[in-house]
Amino acid sequence: EAGLRAVRELVGLQAGSIRVGGGATATTYLLPRVVSAVRAAHPGLRFYVREAGSSTVAAAVLSGELDLGIVTLPLKAAESDDLVKIPLVTDELRLLPPGEPETARRARRPRPAAASDSPPTPLTAAIAAGSFRFKDLAGVPIVAFEAGTAVREMIDRAAAAAGVPLNVVMELRSIESIKRMVAAGIGAGFVSRFALSPGEGLACRDGKLTRGLAIIRRRDRIPSPAVAEFERVLVAELPR
Repeated sequence: EAGLRAVRELVGLQAGSIRVGGGATATTYLLPRVVSAVRAAHPGLRFYVREAGSSTVAAAVLSGELDLGIVTLPLKAAESDDLVKIPLVTDELRLLPPGEPETARRARRPRPAAASDSPPTPLTAAIAAGSFRFKDLAGVPIVAFEAGTAVREMIDRAAAAAGVPLNVVMELRSIESIKRMVAAGIGAGFVSRFALSPGEGLACRDGKLTRGLAIIRRRDRIPSPAVAEFERVLVAELPR
């Protein structure tokens, strides 16, 4: 029976399992369409998807708990040497102002000036311009990803380079939770372009906040036919 299962998996991908991990962006916005495409072609395949930070995913791939991972590059040297890394997509983090999208719609809507109008804040001016600089965020409450994640470290480095300490008032793991907190007016937040509609969010004028996402797997293991097919579709299906 085991031999027959192996032959069916090798020849027709009629059976098999795929264990893949990634961060919130990957598991929420990138993987669903790929899993759907693979399942449509090979309905016998089973999937196990784990959401975790890049370091945790890399450790799980190295230990054999996961077949593939989608991580933010670069990885730590200790994690990187024993892994094959296949560039996947370039992501951009964009700023959602408090109350977005309604705040942005109001700020960008032309209206006559009134004597009683208060002068615009740096952030409202940035919203009207469609982009921001970190100095516009001085004192602005920030709803951030939890500390220690690749995204959070990237944002903290960029803010520090601009000489602006961020006023983090909340830390979350879920992108959708960040978007809801921002929409409720609790603070501004940074999220992936894949989580936004076209034209939504503000780009950074201090330099685009981009990161490379890559597929990783163990260098010393040949992927099973099911895993190899999933990797192929993953590379082919995702927008660059």
